[in-house]
Amino acid sequence: MGQGFSLASVILSYFLVGGGMFSATLLAYQLHISGEIALYAALAAGALVGGFVAARASRGETILEPALGAIAVIATIVGLAAATSMGEQLWASAHDQTLKFIGGVGVSSVVGAVVGAYIAEKLGEATRSSVPWLIYTAMSVFGACLLATLVASTFMIAQHKAEASETESGVVGVVGIAIGCLIAGFAVGASARTRPLFASFLGGGLGIAGYVALIIKLGTALGSGPDSEVIAGLAILAAAGAVVTLIGTALGWSMFGRKYAAGPDPAHLGRQFQ
Repeated sequence: MGQGFSLASVILSYFLVGGGMFSATLLAYQLHISGEIALYAALAAGALVGGFVAARASRGETILEPALGAIAVIATIVGLAAATSMGEQLWASAHDQTLKFIGGVGVSSVVGAVVGAYIAEKLGEATRSSVPWLIYTAMSVFGACLLATLVASTFMIAQHKAEASETESGVVGVVGIAIGCLIAGFAVGASARTRPLFASFLGGGLGIAGYVALIIKLGTALGSGPDSEVIAGLAILAAAGAVVTLIGTALGWSMFGRKYAAGPDPAHLGRQFQ
């Protein structure tokens, strides 16, 4: 930790903090927790978990990168909302309330991520073992899938395809998830202190499996549980996601990660990807 700025760790933080925030929001919804303060608290808690894991995975500044990742998540949400007609109408009709809400969400997520990173920093240097990277990868891929789904859904709405066919929606979603897995895997490989290929493969599969379980649970709650064919398709998606994550990790490790595994010159770290 503390070895210079790491862009790869910012990307990891983006997925981890985003995944933590959305997971906390869904958990609050399942527990029927309501109220503005409760929502901010849930977002802060999710960001804290994401920031903590991101800091343990980082070999860079540690606290700065989770904060940047949280800011990037908020920027993504605001940008996607602004791209839809509903977002434009909300901004026009409730400008002050919208700004207040964005500010509250932004502060909650950034503070949560920074606190999580601070706690991780106080625990000292992270292990060089590849075992924790199974967890880091799983959480990163899970967050990437959630963000990809959000982006894909917003894209379909922005293109006036709210009633798009299942095939169109499925293709956009799968492509988004594949890109998310590839980028998450690349960031893992670039950040790792030891070659984490096997851990990333398993972690990628677990991350997709968690995402699939979430989709099935939400579908069941809405009264539209998946049939056997859908479940089989989701299983194939999980396996494919694990492979894509592995490919991304191999690329990140070969291009950046292994250059610093033996301990690079700290004077040059700030000018490199890592």
